[in-house]
Amino acid sequence: MRETTFIRQNQEKWAEYEHLLRQSHIDPDRLREMFVHVTDDLAYARTFYPTRTVRYYLNGLAQRIFHRLHYRRQWLWSRMFAFWTDRLPLLLWESRWALLLSFAIFVASAAVGVVSSRVDPDFARYILGDSYVEMTLENIEAGDPMAVYKEEPPLGMAIGIAANNVFVALQTTLSGVLSAIGTVFILVRNGIMVGVFQYFFIERGLFWPSFLTIWIHGTLEISAIIVAGAAGLVMGAGPLFPGTYARRQAFQRAARRAVYIFLGLIPLFLLAAFFEGFLTRYTDTPAALRLAFIGASLVFVLGYFVYLPWRKAQQRPFDRFDVPDTLPPVSEAISFVAIKSSGAVLVDVFRLFSRRFWLLVGSGATAAVLLVGSALWAGWLSSEAEGAERFNFSPLAYVKAMFFVGLALLSLEEVRRAMPADHRAAFAPVRGMPLVVFGVLLAGAAVVMGAWQQSTVGLVLRMAILGGICSVGLAALYFGRHAWSVRWRVLAPHYWPSLALIGISLAFFAVLLGWFFNSLLADMIVEFFRWLVPATLDAQYTYNDGIALFFRSLVLYLSWEWMIIAGALCFFSHREREEAAHLYQQIARVGSQKRLRGLTRE
Repeated sequence: MRETTFIRQNQEKWAEYEHLLRQSHIDPDRLREMFVHVTDDLAYARTFYPTRTVRYYLNGLAQRIFHRLHYRRQWLWSRMFAFWTDRLPLLLWESRWALLLSFAIFVASAAVGVVSSRVDPDFARYILGDSYVEMTLENIEAGDPMAVYKEEPPLGMAIGIAANNVFVALQTTLSGVLSAIGTVFILVRNGIMVGVFQYFFIERGLFWPSFLTIWIHGTLEISAIIVAGAAGLVMGAGPLFPGTYARRQAFQRAARRAVYIFLGLIPLFLLAAFFEGFLTRYTDTPAALRLAFIGASLVFVLGYFVYLPWRKAQQRPFDRFDVPDTLPPVSEAISFVAIKSSGAVLVDVFRLFSRRFWLLVGSGATAAVLLVGSALWAGWLSSEAEGAERFNFSPLAYVKAMFFVGLALLSLEEVRRAMPADHRAAFAPVRGMPLVVFGVLLAGAAVVMGAWQQSTVGLVLRMAILGGICSVGLAALYFGRHAWSVRWRVLAPHYWPSLALIGISLAFFAVLLGWFFNSLLADMIVEFFRWLVPATLDAQYTYNDGIALFFRSLVLYLSWEWMIIAGALCFFSHREREEAAHLYQQIARVGSQKRLRGLTRE
């Protein structure tokens, strides 16, 4: 065909590629497709138009796409900055009515707390607890009403408060799953608590000292809780008001936006915890300075959560916000040759888990039942055994570790079964020396997970490490017969932040699951057994400990399966980024397939 005809047929496609290359974020699959198409066109131009300008243009376009393919994540910080300065404000603007409703619920609840405390003097004891009230009264008599903020070391206090606040915000957000009823309940509870706490000092003539102390950190902390409440309301409103979407699609769309809002609040909680741990304790600071600090925090909150979203919405219409509306269907095949973000990996983890739900959940539940049976048979749950012997580094930990090993192998095999048949043959299970290394690494990780630790922070840290680096290492050893250099490249340090993020995200889901079991379901089952079988005091201890061990072990086993699956999917994504094996296969096939270019050559 003529050169002008060739250009006319492809100019729209090339113009689209030029537009995409000017954007800061491009989907990796789309970028790979662009490279294949441009190199195909370049090969044709070199054959039929070797001295024409179009060949030089396509050569430059191919080079630009190639550089984007090999451009690593040095722009991670710029993406994070863009999220907090552009994406999150736009999300907050879309969720402005939910934010206003969350604020109204919280303020009304605080007013209820104030009125109730004024009517009933004992209401504060019911909400805050007798021990806290007595301790505060003793501090008031001692002349230091705010002594509670000075009792613990600053660093430990800040870490504990940050973990608790993030967990409360996660509960507030994810409780929106049940039509936002749980979110409203948490907002009401926290609002009443704030109102009661503040009126407790007002009643004793200590409003000004308490205000200047509490709201140094409370301005950011309470604002973040209100915004987390808005995220929960957004999630709950999705299936209730689906609009033109199916309810499943509406829920997916709302849930993704709610999670984005929650993730954007984490730095705010960390900053508030730092203020509470390191600054609030200095109650002798001049009142003017503390009031200025509170005013600056309030200006920041109003500027970031109110003014900036409005300003961004004026500059850029929200319909250009690039958050995908729906998730891939559960039945859609999972790609093992694509370069995926952390969010895409998490989506694929839950898609694969949903497909094999009964097998994976059933295996975890079976392991938990067998563990409880072993503990009962060995007498580890008897009333004579003390806490350290019953739950910590006792033989029970090694029994749990054996189940961890079996569940890890099951999860890896389920990942292999999810591959296409032609792809599965290239990733046979490990043999030889890597099998020994795999066994040692798996056994060590299983023992660490099996060692009981009730700390939420400890669980998050373990899953951040094991769910990230360790699980990818297990997958690198388990799948295929690759050189050791290939196995270690997928564990390069520039992957660690994304791996830790995936592990922490899964840990938060595990903590929420454990909170649900411990708060409601476990108590109902214990009461059922007590009603069904009248028991002595020793038997009641056994019921309580057995149910607690079952649910805690079930949460850990399910979390372990999530981590192993996530590590395997990360391994394939990292392998494609390091080797680009699938991309090179596609490039090698360029020109090998018969294509109709035209009936004449001119």
